[in-house]
Amino acid sequence: MKRFLILSLSLCLYVLSQAQDEYVEEEYYEQDYSGDEYIEEAATLSEDLIRKSEFTIPSAPAFSLLGATPELVTRPGTVQDFKVDWRIKNYNLAPDLALEMQPFWVFYYDRKGLGEYRKATPFMKTLSTLSLSFGTAKNDGINHFAYALKMNLFRAKDPVSDPALLKQMAEELAESQGPLKEYLKDLKSQLDTVSGREERLILREEIFNTRGEMATLQKSQKAELIQVQANYMAENWNSSGLDIAFGKVYTYANELDTLNIQNAGYALWLNGAVKAGHRGLLGGIARIKKVGENQDFMLGTSFRFGGARFSFYGELVYESLRNFSDSGFSDEELFAAKYARDLDNGWLMFDEPIESITRFTMSYGGDFRLSNGILLNFALRTKLDEKIRFKTLIPVANVTCLMR
Repeated sequence: MKRFLILSLSLCLYVLSQAQDEYVEEEYYEQDYSGDEYIEEAATLSEDLIRKSEFTIPSAPAFSLLGATPELVTRPGTVQDFKVDWRIKNYNLAPDLALEMQPFWVFYYDRKGLGEYRKATPFMKTLSTLSLSFGTAKNDGINHFAYALKMNLFRAKDPVSDPALLKQMAEELAESQGPLKEYLKDLKSQLDTVSGREERLILREEIFNTRGEMATLQKSQKAELIQVQANYMAENWNSSGLDIAFGKVYTYANELDTLNIQNAGYALWLNGAVKAGHRGLLGGIARIKKVGENQDFMLGTSFRFGGARFSFYGELVYESLRNFSDSGFSDEELFAAKYARDLDNGWLMFDEPIESITRFTMSYGGDFRLSNGILLNFALRTKLDEKIRFKTLIPVANVTCLMR
């Protein structure tokens, strides 16, 4: 009886050890890595990093509509985030404020992840760039607020789904992980040919240690991927693009019993940019604006020089303001008692009933990216009349923040 119990216990231990061996072997027998798997791993490791790969942080369209941005020739661009713009006035943050968001992106693709966006059709990707912005500004002594819709029609590069960026990251992973993964594959093939228990234990221990080295390596690879992303941004910061936008502006008065809201007008515009070498970006804008009985047609061009972190620009804008009423400028847009030239952006009428005005604006300034989510934008605007005579010099500066 005693001998039978010993034999039974030995048999049970043998069966358990064999089962454990099979379990351990199955755990280590994983599919080999291919190029597609490196790309998938790069996408997983770098998803948060790629989300922060905006080539630019564009000014809110509502602020552009109000003329409260340093540049009049706005640069095209999209942000997959909430954004706030502040105007700096008298060396302080003024109450002039604009908020912007991309509702379709925020409520659909942002929740589902970048993988869903990468599989989307070109139409859906374009639709995801639709942005909605609201802004207020006290211009020329009068309170204004505006809303605007903007959509990106063309992007030469889309960092969120650019296969070239993912390929670079995958190649970086393959270069660093490749030798360890090849060694791991070799150990697994040896495990298939070895039958001795002691040798198999040694091989499994080596496989375990190698996988630990790969896990440690993966943690340190984030810094290398950041460098890949930085190189990508430096190479493509001035990629070409085209935006279309529409917005409306109102005036209001914070009176005791009412806001006294009045419709000031609306505008429709196209703004785009074309890459000009490694350091340059040539921009342009065409806008038509209706203010009561008056129509303002604007054409502008700009040139930027710099890089992903900072750039300097100069721009020249031509405006033709015409009046189509019999009595000159509309009274509803002339607030003579309050009018005080500030940004002088043309949403209010001028001081005398004239039929048409031609004027030019020269601006020179720059932007500096303080961090991935904060941009300082500044410029000096020089107003010229139709005879190219200097009239006014207006400093404008804004801070733009992504709400991450």
